[in-house]
Amino acid sequence: MHRNKLLIWLGALALVMACLPTAGTPFPTLAPGAINTYIVQTADAASTQTAVAAPATETPSATPKPTFTETTSPSPTITFVFILPGLGVPGTATLSGLASGTSSSKYGCNVFSTEPANNTVIAPRTDFEAKWGVKNIGKETWYRATMDYVFYSGAKLHKVASYSIPKGAETGKNVFLTVDMEAFKDRGTYTTQWALNVDNVYFCPMTLTIVVK
Repeated sequence: MHRNKLLIWLGALALVMACLPTAGTPFPTLAPGAINTYIVQTADAASTQTAVAAPATETPSATPKPTFTETTSPSPTITFVFILPGLGVPGTATLSGLASGTSSSKYGCNVFSTEPANNTVIAPRTDFEAKWGVKNIGKETWYRATMDYVFYSGAKLHKVASYSIPKGAETGKNVFLTVDMEAFKDRGTYTTQWALNVDNVYFCPMTLTIVVK
């Protein structure tokens, strides 16, 4: 009797034990330092994702080199010289081959007198009058409207650099040409030369030399 009760209790106990839930799967044991490793791997992954998502760094553009603007040279100034009858060309003439001409020339002259005489002594700053007596020996008549006598070279003793001839002169006729002058303030010997001019043809050299002292 007693044995039968023990068997009943053991069967009931086995039945109860079979109905109990099995124990849960135990959590894995983490190695020392595993948590730190996991954190580092997570940070690296986040950094990688951030770098991929970030826009590419803009490459700095090259600094343009300075350009040089070519300087345009100013165009040369053109000077027009109008020669009017009776005015002549002021200043020193640059023509060469100034000659008196002959009786067979279109234009020719003979200077037969000079006043004052060459090498006359004149005080500094003194006004005086130069005069040349000139004869037309060429083939052409000299006309007052078209012929001038002008400063040609040498010392600029004159006050006016160009005059019209005082009157016309046919071949063989004489004219007297005068120029107002002033001696320089510095002592020395000075020579000035004048010439007749017609149609830009210079001829008939008229020379005067003075001594200032």
